[in-house]
Amino acid sequence: MTKICSNCKSVNADDATFCQNCGKSINQTSKATQSSNNPKSGGGISDRWNKQSKRNQAAIGIAGVCCIGLIIIIAVGGMLSPNQTANTANTNSTTTPTPTTTSNSTSSSTNTASNLGDQIQVVYDGSWTGDIDQDSSSHSVDGSGTETLNLTGNPSIVSVDFQKSDDGSGTLTVNILQNGNVVDTESTSAQYGVVSTAYTF
Repeated sequence: MTKICSNCKSVNADDATFCQNCGKSINQTSKATQSSNNPKSGGGISDRWNKQSKRNQAAIGIAGVCCIGLIIIIAVGGMLSPNQTANTANTNSTTTPTPTTTSNSTSSSTNTASNLGDQIQVVYDGSWTGDIDQDSSSHSVDGSGTETLNLTGNPSIVSVDFQKSDDGSGTLTVNILQNGNVVDTESTSAQYGVVSTAYTF
């Protein structure tokens, strides 16, 4: 049998009266068989920590530092993620002005349409002839298919007469336009049909 030092818990020979490790007197009642076969229950964390060798204590300390470092890295990464989302939102809001450019183009197109002035539009699949009277002047035109004719100057009144040059059953439509908008329209589908209309600007 062996003896365990009650001071430093070192194992000594059965016939030893002093601990070979710390030099203290060994209690005869502390036998290795009692300590090893019947370990005491309980003992606090500090007792268990004291029983660990210095090498084990160092390993446990390093593992604890690594865990704390890992937690800090995860926390910092979590705090940076919202900033990346905010940067993405800022990037998206930066690209938002593109529709403004499109609407500028649209308003430019509207401005161009508003500068078209006064026009006569003839819509027919076949050939046609017509007379256009504006204020005190008049002139004759002929053509085929769809055509848009510009009126000269800024007439205060215009009257038109258009006729189909064939006996087709298609519809002849005459539109009076002001700045690209239809302000008056007349049509006929009769053979050699005639369309007459007038508009005051």
